Parts: sequence; structure tokens; C-alpha cells
Amino acid sequence: MWNFKSIFRRIFQFISAENSGDALRNVLTSIVPSIVIFYCGHLDIAITAGVGALLSSLTDLPGNRRDKWKSVLWCIPLFFISSIATAYALSSPWLLLPLLIIAAFACTMLSIFGSRVGIIGTLMLVLISFIIGLWPSNPISFSLEITAGTMWYYLVSIVQVYIAPYRSLRHAMSDGFRSMSALLRAKALCYDEQIPLETAYRELGRLHIQVSEQQEAIRFLLLREKKLMNAEDGRFWLNQAYGLIDLYELLTALDHDYESIRNTLAPIGALDSIRKLIMQLAEEVNSLAKNDKNYPYTNPNKRPIDDELHRLIAIGDRQHGRAAAILDATVGNIRSILDFIQQIRTAFNTDIARRNIVKENEYHHFISLPPKGWKAVKKQLTFRSTVFSFALRLAVLFGLGGLVGLALPEYRYTYWILLTIAIVARPGFATTQRRNYQRIIGTLTGILLGLLLLYMLSDVAVLLLIAAICLYGFFLFNRPHYLVSVIFITAAIIIALNSYDGNIDDILGSRIVFTLIGSLLAAIGYFFIPTRQNQDMLNLAGTVARDSKAYFQIVTAQLNVQTFDMYAVRLARKEAQTALAAFSDAINQLQKEPGNKKKDWSNVNKFHALAYRINSLIVGLSIHIMPQNESDLESQQLEDRSIDLGKLLAQLDDFSNSLQKSP
Repeated sequence: MWNFKSIFRRIFQFISAENSGDALRNVLTSIVPSIVIFYCGHLDIAITAGVGALLSSLTDLPGNRRDKWKSVLWCIPLFFISSIATAYALSSPWLLLPLLIIAAFACTMLSIFGSRVGIIGTLMLVLISFIIGLWPSNPISFSLEITAGTMWYYLVSIVQVYIAPYRSLRHAMSDGFRSMSALLRAKALCYDEQIPLETAYRELGRLHIQVSEQQEAIRFLLLREKKLMNAEDGRFWLNQAYGLIDLYELLTALDHDYESIRNTLAPIGALDSIRKLIMQLAEEVNSLAKNDKNYPYTNPNKRPIDDELHRLIAIGDRQHGRAAAILDATVGNIRSILDFIQQIRTAFNTDIARRNIVKENEYHHFISLPPKGWKAVKKQLTFRSTVFSFALRLAVLFGLGGLVGLALPEYRYTYWILLTIAIVARPGFATTQRRNYQRIIGTLTGILLGLLLLYMLSDVAVLLLIAAICLYGFFLFNRPHYLVSVIFITAAIIIALNSYDGNIDDILGSRIVFTLIGSLLAAIGYFFIPTRQNQDMLNLAGTVARDSKAYFQIVTAQLNVQTFDMYAVRLARKEAQTALAAFSDAINQLQKEPGNKKKDWSNVNKFHALAYRINSLIVGLSIHIMPQNESDLESQQLEDRSIDLGKLLAQLDDFSNSLQKSP
């Protein structure tokens, strides 16, 4: 019964997520105008405008009003330029090939200006690929139709964000609570003696990346809108966002390291109770994701949590020395988390918000803005830059893809080669291979599904309706589950092309062959111009050590002052955790590159585990010196913890230096 409940909950969370609403919007804005134009007797215009709306919808990442306007100002003119240039270049292969090479390089370099502009660059390459397949006869009218479809889509998107300005923020908050719930479940592994601590730390590190990115997204959504910050609603969301971030602090805090906790608590049978409590806390945190002030939370987990907590307290009452100290700190931390969850829930239900968390002139310190201008581009024009190396690789691949297409029959279907390269190729080898696998399996499965539907059904209207449903599935799964999205979009294309062209056998043969060629080129392209990230990883290790030390120094400085500088502590914590998340992501990518699996990663993994442990211990120390908690530990105990942490930071420095010297 519990499994069915869990599955139902996951399905409901997925369907109710922001991506689901966006998928429905994207389908309607792409299909409805095309249907109207089609019934007015303009099939070509319907297809072209529909392609413009569909591709521009894929550039529209979640964001606030400023983000949407930024997408408008970049996407509309760039889509027009790329469409008219490609349409004219189709007249000669010797015009088209240089265009493909230049466009691949330039569009990839756009990622310098952030993910929102970077995704527009990627979709420009997809648009160029589609134009080769459509082969327009009138470049000017075709480009205007593409632009009209893009303008129509963004008109809908802008209207939506003004009607519901907090939509992306609300969903980001919900995702943040769900991720922290998953983080708690992973933290329970640290109290399981059967799980190696390094394995538990790796899982915590993986989730730390996800939580860090979500918290950065929340800050980015909220803190850049001055008008919103001055409004009462904006102040409410600001306090809720910092409530979420402070809850993360409590969840990551440690008073003792896990090795010591295991060795001390395992003989007295306390680990099992702690694991159960952590899993129950995970359910409580997850409930915050769906909390609604119109539907008060009934808290069905209160009795089980109270019972397990009393059981753990009873174990602690029978202990002395170190075991008693660890259990006392653990019980205190669990109670603090429960109290904080209730504070967040109360604020949701009564619109009570804590004030003056961060001063208005300090907001910009907590967000990371993408670079701007020519200087940002010039700085990346070096082979030490991952973006530059990847841009050169994609330029070579698009040139090769165009040449291969010229050498094969059915040249217009060469766009499947380019389309596959644009979608599959990524800077890292592991990511490229994963996308390759997903695209090949998804394409073959989608073809089988499309053929099955064509075999079973003959009514064109029904088939087109199914194609529209498949298009919705593509949008719904495009970000969270790419393989599933490929299945849906392939089935939709098979049905649509069969209805439009009817020559399904030739189309399928070309699609399969050209998709496989594109996948092969994307895979071997890594070896043409690799983006080795080893030096980046080493630099990040140094950053982790420096930022951890800076965080520690700011926290310990509060021991000697009468006032507590919440702003300084929060900012230092954010910098340290962001650096740790970036390092975690870097080693995760590096360990999957060709030839790296056989390398000795023991020192890197030990550095990673130690860095995560130090971060948790510093967070635990900072909690105890906050004004509301300043009396829960004696000053001498805090000083002793500071000394121990200083020794661990020295070990982290030594690890970082040894990594720099290693071959």
C-alpha cells in the first residue's frame, strides 16, 4: 500500500510541476495558430509559423519577467537572422558549408552569457537544421513566417508571466523542498554501518549539487526584481526563500563527524532510531513542497516522530560521556529542524514573514550574474576555456555533417545529421555518450511506436490528434527525461510526415541512417577537440579549500564579538557551498571520461569527503553561535570545536596541495 501511495505521489508531483503547465502552453501556442492558418488555405505558412513557435518555446526557460524579456530581445532577432541567412545559403553548398561552421561556433559561444542565452544558441542550430529539411523557396517570406511564430509564442509567454509573476518561484520553492527531502534520505545512509562512508558522501555530494543549483535559481528569480522586493508579496516570498535556505543549513549541520558517530552509537543501538527519525523528517520536509495556506496541514507523522524521539532520548539518558554528548546534540538538531519546519509552515498559513533578513543594498551579493560584453567573449578565446574548445569542436562537426550530407543521396534529409549533433554533442564525454544512447534508443522506440499507430489507425484526424498528444509528451519530458521525450517526438514526426508526405519507407530509412551518422560524429568529436577538465577540477579544489577557510574564519570571528553578522555568515556559507557543489560536479564528469576510470581517484574522493564533512561541521558551529542559540553550549566547548576544525582545514589544504602536485 505504501508503495502505491509513493508512486501516486511521484506521478502527481511530476504532473503538477511547472514543466507540465509549460508543456501544455507550448503545444497550444504551436498547434492552434497552425491549425487556423491551415484551414485558411496556407499549409506552408502554417508549418513554418508552427516551427518558429515550437522552437522558440524550447528557448523559454523558467524565469521572472526580466528573464522573459531577455529571451525576447535575444531570440526574435537571432531567429530571424539565422533563418534568412540559411534560406539564402541553400542555393549553393559552398555557401551553406561555411555558414554551418561559423554558425556552430558562434551559437555555441553564446553560452558565455548564461544558460538562457546559451539555449537560444543551441536552438538556433536546431532551426538551421530544420530549414535545410524544409528547403524554402522564398527566403524573405519564410524568415518572416518563422519570426512571426516566434513573436506569437513570446507574446503568450510575456502575458502569462505578468498574470502569474510568482509561478516559477513557487515551483522552484517546491522543488527545493523536495530536493532537501531527498538529501535527508541520503543523509540516513551515513547512519547505516553497511554503507561505506565514502559512498554516502558521494551521494550527499550529488544531491548537494542539485540543491545548490536550485537555491541559486531561487535567488536569481527573486532578488533581481526591485519592484517585487518592495511589494508585500515580494517580501513574503523573500522570507520564505531564506526560510528554505536556513532549513538547508540545519539539515547539513553536524556536531560530530559520521565516523565518530557510527563508532560511538552502533554498540548502544541508537543508529536505527536516528535513521527512522531522519526518514520521518524527510516526509515532513517533503510536505512543505505542497503546503497551501488554504488547506492546513494535518501532520500525520507527529505521533510516530514523537514516539521515536522519546525512544532515542531514553537511550541517551542511559549513556555517559561521548555517547551522551552525541545523542544530546542529535536530539537537539532534530528538534531544531522540527521547530523550523513548523515556523515555515506557520508562515505559509498565516502570511507571517520574518523581516530584515537581508538589507536591500545587499541583495546583489547573493546572486551570480552572467558576464556581459565583448570582454567576456575575449576572455574565453583560449584553449583553456571549455566553451571555446567545445565551440571549435561543434564547428568541425557541423562542417563534417554537411560534407557527409552532400556525399549521400536525399541531401535535404541531411538535417537529421546536424540536428543529432546539435542535440547530442556536449562538452563532456560522459554526457555526450548518455545523450547518444538516449537519442538512438528513443528514436528506434519512437519509430516502432509510430509505425504501430499507423498500422492500427487510418483516420487522419485521429492520427493528428495522437501526434499532438505525443508533442505534449515531448515537451513534458524534454528536461527531466530526455529519452522519453525522444520517443514521443519521433512518433509525432513519423505520424506527421506520413500524413504530409506519405513516403514513409524512404523517410524512415533516411532518418535512421542520418541519426546514426550524427550520433557517431558527436561521439568521436570529443577525441578531435577534447575539453579536458582536469585543471579546472584542480583549481576548484583550491577554491573549495580557500572558501571553506574563509567561511570558518567568519564564523569563529563571531565568537569574539557582541553582535552577530548574519549577512556575512550567510554570504560566506553560500560561497563555500557553491564551490563545493562545482567541485562535486567536476569530479563526477571527470571520472567518467575515457581512460579516467582506471586512474586512482582515492585522494580526490578523500578530499571531497573531507570538504563535505568540514562544511557540515562549520554549519553546525555557526548554528550554536547564533544569538538564539548562544547559551546551548559553553564557550570553551565552542573554542574546542574551532580548534578541531582548524586542524581539519589544515588537512584539507594539504590534500589540495598534493592534488596540484599529482600527475
